[in-house]
Amino acid sequence: MKPPENIHVFPRFACPFVIRQFPQSDSLNQQLKSLFMERESDPRYQEEIPTVTLKVNTFESHFDLFKWSDKPVQTLCNFCYQSLGQTIVEVNGVAASEVARYQVNSHAWYHITRGGGYMGVHNHPMASWSGVYVVDPGDKDPDNRESGTLRFYDPRNSVNMFMDPANSHFVDPYAASVQVFEPIAGRLVMFPSYLMHDVAPFTGSGTRIVVAFNAWINDPGPA
Repeated sequence: MKPPENIHVFPRFACPFVIRQFPQSDSLNQQLKSLFMERESDPRYQEEIPTVTLKVNTFESHFDLFKWSDKPVQTLCNFCYQSLGQTIVEVNGVAASEVARYQVNSHAWYHITRGGGYMGVHNHPMASWSGVYVVDPGDKDPDNRESGTLRFYDPRNSVNMFMDPANSHFVDPYAASVQVFEPIAGRLVMFPSYLMHDVAPFTGSGTRIVVAFNAWINDPGPA
């Protein structure tokens, strides 16, 4: 049956995700991995205040990573900030010249996760944007496709309150499902900080190493 001509279907409650790949990331990632593994055993770099987020078999550094003067860390910091600036321009419809005067505040840290490690469901209050950069995804587990994946949950709390054939097969962006990102070396994933997410148990071998950050922005006004 032909639908009436006056029907207009449009998305409204959409969540922006951002993916960007660091070009030729092998060298940078190797430098970052060496630096992080070396400092893992130094108590000066380990976060001492436990957060409310459940972390199992995962090392967490202090939240001042982007303040380190080490060249590979600053290279990654610049990449993340540049990506964030471009995203702000695109999703807010503002000029690049306006965003250029914004002041970025952030917490940044790294995680090293070993066999069986995972992170519970959480979000990042008091920030507008968050990001995860993959330094080393670890070795894949052929028997577990979700090993070490980053999983996001639909923020519409009642989206599944009643399901029938009329709404259980929505196409994107209307579908109610978990958004899963496989850890890929050199990949940066950015997302609104309010989104609930977790890290699936890492069942591969080796280490899963990521850098995470939260950012909030100040606008000092015209110079």
